[in-house]
Amino acid sequence: MFERPPWREACGVTVKVGLSRISVALHGSRGIVAIRTAPTPPPGGKAALGEFFSSLWPALSREALPGALVCVVPDLAPDLIEHWKRRFGVVLRPFDLAEAPFSSEDYAGVLGADRGASLWGAVVRHGKSLGPSFMVADFGTHTVTTVLCRGRILGGTIMPGITLTMGAVGAGRVLLGQEATPRGEGFGREKLRLVAAVGRGTREGILSGAVLGGVAAVEGLRSRAEKEVGEPLGLILTGGLSPLLARFFSGDPPVDRQLLHYGATCFLLA
Repeated sequence: MFERPPWREACGVTVKVGLSRISVALHGSRGIVAIRTAPTPPPGGKAALGEFFSSLWPALSREALPGALVCVVPDLAPDLIEHWKRRFGVVLRPFDLAEAPFSSEDYAGVLGADRGASLWGAVVRHGKSLGPSFMVADFGTHTVTTVLCRGRILGGTIMPGITLTMGAVGAGRVLLGQEATPRGEGFGREKLRLVAAVGRGTREGILSGAVLGGVAAVEGLRSRAEKEVGEPLGLILTGGLSPLLARFFSGDPPVDRQLLHYGATCFLLA
C-alpha cells in the first residue's frame, strides 16, 4: 500500500540538542510523524551539523515549516540556527519557558529548556491522568527529575544517567569493555535479562546496581518530594531509556519517550 510521505502532513518541526544526541521531530496533525537523530558534535565538530541537516527529508526544503529549538548546549545554538535557516529558509524559535501554561517566574533563566518542554508535554498529553501535581523523570545522559505542583514548578534533581553510572564503575572497562564516555554507550535491551537485586558476579552486579539503583533513586526522590510538598505526586517517565526501564518501576507509571518534542510543539503552535 502506498504510504503518504511524512512531510506531506507536517505542520511543524522541533529540534532537541542534548549532551549526547540531536533529534529532529516532524509533527503532523496527529502527533509526531517522523524522527531523525544524530550524535551531538563534540567541540570543534560543528561542521557535522550542516551534514546532518542536509540529509533531512529533502522535500522539506520547499516547505516553510515553523520550527522550535530546545538546546542544552549553548555554544551550538547559533551555528545550528544558522545552518537551519540556510537549509530550510526559516528561523528556529528558541524554547521560552515564560510562554508555558504554568508558573515559571521562580525559574526564569535557570531551568533547562529541556525540563520546561518536558513539563509542558506532560501537562498537555497526560495532565488528567497525572493529576494536579506530578514528577517527570527523564532518563537520558543524565537522570533528571522535575516537579510541577498545582501549576507551579518547584524544582527537582539532576544525577548521572544510568549508562554514565555503568561507565564510572571500573572506568567502564569491566562492563562496557571501554573507557567511560560522556555519551554512556553500552546499555541495551539484551542486558536487561541480567538485572536482579542479587546480581551474580561483578558484571551483573554493576549492571543491576546502575539500573535498579537509578530506578530506586527516582522512586525515593518521589517519596521525599511528596513529603516536602505535602501531597501525592503522579509520575511519568520520559527520555531515551524510559521504555527499557519502565518494567522495573512499581505502580506501572506511564511512559512517553518524546515528551520534550511534544512540549516544544505546544510552544511552537501556541
